[in-house]
Amino acid sequence: MMEEVSDLSERYWKRLKKITIIWMLAWTFPAILLHIPVEFMRRIYFNGIPMHWFNAAFLAIVIGIALIFLYAYVMDRTDRELLGR
Repeated sequence: MMEEVSDLSERYWKRLKKITIIWMLAWTFPAILLHIPVEFMRRIYFNGIPMHWFNAAFLAIVIGIALIFLYAYVMDRTDRELLGR
């Protein structure tokens, strides 16, 4: 019985680390890479607003919030799969 609990908790921990690393890498894209082409995007306008503003202040935040909800969904599914909740 103790081995089953230990094995389950080890599998859960490995899965949690893997999912978290993937999400952290996914967050790297909007948090860092969208800010790089600022000079190029400064000349492009969307609805009267320069695209570099959209990339830095709006798009990165929207993608980050979407990633938070996706992370919660994936972790909930993992909990149900491994812990039966």
